[in-house]
Amino acid sequence: MHVEKVGKKYRIQKSIKGRRLNLTFDHRPTKKEIEEAIALAYTDDASLDAPSGSFKEYALKYIAAKQNVLSPSTLHSYRGLIRGISDEFNNMQLKDITEETIQIEINRLAVDKSPKTVANYHGFISPVLRMYKPKLHFNTTLPAPKPYRPTLPTDADIKALLEEVRDSRYELAFRLGVYALRRSEVCAVTVDDLNGNILTIHQSLVVGEKGGLVLKDTNKTELSTRDIYVDDRIVQLLQKQKKGFSGYPGDILRELHRVQDRLGIPRCRLHDLRHYYVSMAHSLGIPDMYIMAAGGWKTEHVLKRVYMHAQEEKEQDMMKFASDYITEQLK
Repeated sequence: MHVEKVGKKYRIQKSIKGRRLNLTFDHRPTKKEIEEAIALAYTDDASLDAPSGSFKEYALKYIAAKQNVLSPSTLHSYRGLIRGISDEFNNMQLKDITEETIQIEINRLAVDKSPKTVANYHGFISPVLRMYKPKLHFNTTLPAPKPYRPTLPTDADIKALLEEVRDSRYELAFRLGVYALRRSEVCAVTVDDLNGNILTIHQSLVVGEKGGLVLKDTNKTELSTRDIYVDDRIVQLLQKQKKGFSGYPGDILRELHRVQDRLGIPRCRLHDLRHYYVSMAHSLGIPDMYIMAAGGWKTEHVLKRVYMHAQEEKEQDMMKFASDYITEQLK
């Protein structure tokens, strides 16, 4: 970097991203001093550009600005994230927020929250600052993600589960879960969506911005709207109950865990039944394109990620089968 001597001063002129910097020193600066001066100039500029007000004020303004384009459940989750952010950061003036203060807040959150949850907080803080303090450039270090290892129920687990809840208000919800429906879809489906054994999945029931339930005319992704073939028992139950489930989506998970504990089988989420569906469908030789259509998966990449989790136990069985064969041949 060229250092020019002008009288008794040393000057550096540099253009970064279209912005021209003029830095002046009383002595010939070292490389480290130049880098620090450039960083300070950008920090000062970002502070001057920031409007007055706290982070919380602008976080709420951000939510209001996205009111008509984000789902009610997303807006509700954003308000929950604000409550989880420390008072120190929430009350900090926007002009005082720097890369360091963001990292300190992320470090605090990482103490008792999972990497995925911390990433969700960062995924909210970042766009708020990009919208209202656009000249602030920051590169935050997040905790390394921990891959989720779902509990994959066996065929015997599923059979015991469905027998235990037979003729209860939860039987239909659990059966629909086995057909790879999400909780929000289970709660939204009605008898009007049934045509013979074909069930159309086109709505979702989610928690709204203020905590109540909101019926959305769309699903999680555009490919989640789908037609699936269901068995006669589901048809019978849906005609009787009129809805997949009447209640809060969270009630399904709580009952699922109660029944699993009662039966002495490993706990899993209703969402993990989607993993079971993938495993079962693959074992039957159903091509990926049809499995994706049935579960409403957007891309094959997502399906493969689910499939890898679901197939781990079967992979071990196949490896043992190969090992037993080798042992037998080498006797």
